[in-house]
Amino acid sequence: MRDHASGAAPHEPHMTPAQSIGKWLARCELALIYLAVLATGAMMLLTTGDAASRYFLNLPILGAYEITEKYLMVAAIFLGLSYAYRGGAFIRVTFLVERLSPEGKQVADHFAYLVTLAYCIVFVIATGQQAITAINDDTTLTTLPILVGPTYWLIPLGFLAMTVLLLIDLPRVRQGRAMLFQQDAPTS
Repeated sequence: MRDHASGAAPHEPHMTPAQSIGKWLARCELALIYLAVLATGAMMLLTTGDAASRYFLNLPILGAYEITEKYLMVAAIFLGLSYAYRGGAFIRVTFLVERLSPEGKQVADHFAYLVTLAYCIVFVIATGQQAITAINDDTTLTTLPILVGPTYWLIPLGFLAMTVLLLIDLPRVRQGRAMLFQQDAPTS
């Protein structure tokens, strides 16, 4: 039952605009993650089915390799970028940064963060332009009449999700709590 004056349920705490935007972005990220997982599962099933069909029945699945290469692998990699960022899964070489003073480390962290953000913005723009160009292209897979153009939209979508996450994470860089610098493995 909703309170007519505020439009909220009687026992729901009031959410700030930043919290509601964060909740909406988390849902979008979750959808991208599920699509990446679905693509990974489909890739596994299609590859296994193609190999089994090829060796046992001497009848490969038409277009299996191209669908895996052009759609499923692209989706699995790029739609999972924000999840990988959130989990601290990106490769970092930290042996020099670990030897810096706390002030030097903070400068290095800010520099690395800004370079990462700049690269993501450049990738969103460049891959977005490529996707716009590719959507008008009538190129299809060689074995099946499936357009290749739509797959180009998966790349800027993944980079956009990661860029938004980087922007949200920006205030935590100063405190040394940014997700970019999480330790997911022991240091040397």
